[in-house]
This record gives sequence, structure tokens and C-alpha cells, in this order.
Amino acid sequence: MLEFQNISKQYDQHLVVSDINFKVEQGELVVLIGPSGCGKTTLLKMINRLIKPSSGDIFINGRSIFTQNEVELRRNIGYVIQQTGLFPHMTVRQNIEIIPKLQKIDKEQIAKRSIQLMEMVGLDPQQFLDRYPFQLSGGQQQRIGVARAFACDPEIILMDEPFSALDPITRSQLQDELADLQSKVQKTIVFVTHDMNEAIKIADKICLLHEGKIVQYDTVEEIMKNPANDYVAGFIGRNRIWSSPEFIRAQDIMITNPVSAFAQTTTIRCIEKMRLNQVDSLMIVNRQNKLLGVVFAQELQMMKNPQQAVSEIMQSQCPTIPPDMNIVDILELMNEGNSSSIPVVDEHRNLLGLITKSSLLTTLSRQYSNDESEVAQ
Repeated sequence: MLEFQNISKQYDQHLVVSDINFKVEQGELVVLIGPSGCGKTTLLKMINRLIKPSSGDIFINGRSIFTQNEVELRRNIGYVIQQTGLFPHMTVRQNIEIIPKLQKIDKEQIAKRSIQLMEMVGLDPQQFLDRYPFQLSGGQQQRIGVARAFACDPEIILMDEPFSALDPITRSQLQDELADLQSKVQKTIVFVTHDMNEAIKIADKICLLHEGKIVQYDTVEEIMKNPANDYVAGFIGRNRIWSSPEFIRAQDIMITNPVSAFAQTTTIRCIEKMRLNQVDSLMIVNRQNKLLGVVFAQELQMMKNPQQAVSEIMQSQCPTIPPDMNIVDILELMNEGNSSSIPVVDEHRNLLGLITKSSLLTTLSRQYSNDESEVAQ
């Protein structure tokens, strides 16, 4: 675990960062983001003591970094920068193996590890290990930079805008590869960027900075759904959530008080209830609000006995969805089943809400209404 405690940094009279407190749990990828001059790179460089704070402390697994040997600390922290930092006079192999050799790791083990690292970043060891950096493309150089950062299997990796100088296609590819790699290796990664799209794509958590202070530190989903203030909302973009629909859940868009009836209710009363509430289906529940089934108006109108209990004609095997299902999967499920509505239930089948095609259309139309109002402003 990595922890910042009351960190501040001041140059003469200029306060760069002020009273910074946050934790990065083991295996998390945390993105530091904000406008130029907000202090994100300063915080990153404090972790490996390239910059010394004016006050406060930083802990790795409960131990202050200032009680550790500075050289050993840096050798045990991977570091990837925008310009790759590869030594131009060294081959790819020599660049990757420089720190392991300084740590006097067995030569055979180093050679084996180099091959593994090349494969990890998607480069053929036989083709690339003995090349020089100038013989590689920008994306290939950055992959070597990532491989070198992992060479000593460090617990913490620091990445300072590593993809910002690359073309958009290569950048997107490397973002995908980093996210995939992180899902496998589960390193603690602190990543600096000024690009919100990049942050959303790769982060477990986002730490948004402004004028040297943290304005919000939370999961990607929480920041997008519940920005802490107008500054956060403006920085991420008020309709940013629509570019990542996987963060829009059933519980965010469902009708929370769907029209329901008990199983003993007669068909005539169910028809009247539908008419009064202008709905074409009823959720059938018990006294504890547990979903028993669904009945549709078309089925009720075909019944000859108006006093028949609705339990006799309801669909008890109706499809349901959990509250955390995202809008993409909901749309796919509704299209596959040609359903006009799907109940939202918890793990005990308690009725929580209802998703209908009309409620989905209302949600989607709200997005375009917001877009138009922002343009008008």
C-alpha cells in the first residue's frame, strides 16, 4: 500500500501542492489528473524521492520512504516517462537488464526474464532484443520502457504521461495493452495524465487535482456519476458518462416504483389498475415485495372470468436483471427477448424497479437535451 500523509511542497512563496492525503491500495491503478501546474507530476516524483516534500510523509507498506536508502528505493520502483528514457547507446536487451545487473541477479535468470518481459509487452524477443532504440518506432520504444520498468518485478510502477507523445492509434493500443497487462499482473501503478479519456479507460481510481489540492478521489464510476462540485463536472465533461455507457447501471435509470399487484388480485381489478396507471403490465409480488411474476394487459383482456386470480395467468418465468447490469447489456437483453419491460430484482428476487423501453428512451433523450442546452449556452 502507498500512502500520502499531509504532503505539501513549496518553492519560495509558491505552494505547488498542499495538504495531500490519499491511499493507493495494493494492485490498484490510480491516475493523477488535472490541468498543467496542478501538482500531479510533483506528487509522482515524490514517490521515488526525485522531489522532496516541504512537509508530510509518504509510506510504502507502512514504512516511510525517507527511512530507506534512496538508491535502493528507486531501483525497486518502476518508472516510465514520456520520452521513454532509453539509453540510445545501449541495445534493448542492455536497457532492460541494466538494473537487474546492478542488483547482481543471476545472469541466466536475467536473460530468461528479458524474454518474458518482451513477450509481456507484445514484442518478439529474437527480433527486437539486440536492436537499438533508434531502430524502433515510438510505440515500440514505449513498450520497451514499460518492460524495463517491470524488470525487477517492483511492487510499484510510476508512469508520467508515458503515451502522450504518441499518435492517437498507437496511444489507444498501448492504453488497451496496459489495462490488459494490469489485469494480469496487478501491480500498484500511479499514472499521470492530463487526458480524461485516458484516465477513464485505464484507471481503477482517479485523483483529480486543482491548484495543488485534491478536489475528488474516487472510482471512475463514482466521479462520472457524482462529481464533487462544478469544477469536477466541468473538467470531466457533464455528459462524459455517455462515452462510457458501461458505467450506466439499471439502478441509475430504472423506474423505482413499478405498478404491482398481489397474486390473489382478480383480473378485473388488475385491468382497472393498469388503466388508471396507464401501463400495459403489472409486477406480481407477495406481501414482502418478492417478485412472483408478470402479467400483461393483452393476456388479461382475453380472460373470460373477471374474478379469476391473476396468479393463474401470470408469467412466473419472466426474465429479470440485477441492479448493477449496465445499459449496453440491458439493451442487448431486451432486443434478444423482444421485451418491452424487464423487472430489476436483488439476489433474493425482491422487486427493486423496472426497466422499460420508454424509460430507456427517456434516459437517452435526456442526454441529447443536455447536449443541446450546453451548445445553446
